[in-house]
Amino acid sequence: MTGRRIAVIGGGISGLTAAYILSQSNHVTLYEADARLGGHANTHLVVPPAGPPVGVDTGFIVYNERTYPLLTRLFAELEVATQPSDMSMSVRCAGCGLQYAGRRGLAGLAAGLPRGRGRYLRMLGEVPRFHREARRLLATADEDRPLKDFLRTNGFSWYFTAHFAIPLVAAVWSCPPGTALRYPARYLFAFLANHGMLSVSGSPPWRTVTGGSRGYVERVAKRLPDIRLATPVRAVRRHPDRAEVRDAAGETQAFDAAVIATHPDQALRLLDPPTRAEREVLGAFTYTPNPALLHTDATVLPARPGVRASWNYELSGCAPAGPGSATT
Repeated sequence: MTGRRIAVIGGGISGLTAAYILSQSNHVTLYEADARLGGHANTHLVVPPAGPPVGVDTGFIVYNERTYPLLTRLFAELEVATQPSDMSMSVRCAGCGLQYAGRRGLAGLAAGLPRGRGRYLRMLGEVPRFHREARRLLATADEDRPLKDFLRTNGFSWYFTAHFAIPLVAAVWSCPPGTALRYPARYLFAFLANHGMLSVSGSPPWRTVTGGSRGYVERVAKRLPDIRLATPVRAVRRHPDRAEVRDAAGETQAFDAAVIATHPDQALRLLDPPTRAEREVLGAFTYTPNPALLHTDATVLPARPGVRASWNYELSGCAPAGPGSATT
């Protein structure tokens, strides 16, 4: 093949897409530290008591064509089969007995409330105001205040904060309640707006990859002749006419160019040496542990089938900063 020799480091969706596009006119070598490709596109086969195995994703789950036009285009080029899905969310509170699900119609909103029904109805009334105030902040303000300050300044109730605002953020980003309250409000609202989630209706149709996200990973891999699995890269050194890639075995190979498609902290460790700007930008990212458990325990879901959703958030109590957990 004519063209340049290019190294792509990282076999997640970014690296796979870069390798797929570049390989159409260049010779691409894809390095992946793990023994498999895909990164967050990770499908597990679950064997039910009856019927065929089911592909369950623990990373990438859903997309929509409006927010993800390039991913949609990639799926079309690869002829990846997709099917309808949704982004519904339920909340269950052990403190007050609340159970409700958004985007499940009246059946989902008709919550199981042994007590405090009035507070729940008032909370539903606060949701449209939350959407309006969030859109107003996006249109008029540039400040980077946390969600907690936004909720307090606009007079949202503690019940709304505990049973709507915190679960919304904590479920989407799988973070503890305290972290959710510290989340930058403007960044959060930009994300929700882009996904059609700052209104009661109008969300774009959601889809998922039929059989699991491994389907598109496998289709990209078939188009890449030089994939090096279980080959961590230790350093990338730049020269005026080439880039040198050194792997964990100590082997150094020269390429015309290199694409680093990893998390920012990993990219910073690979650059030998990084520039000052790269240290400032890539070094600014921080991370928190986010464990995920794949299970088949239906008892962690809401008791009422009509309240079960794609994201199911459980509160141990009504305190706005109390512990909670999310199940997809």
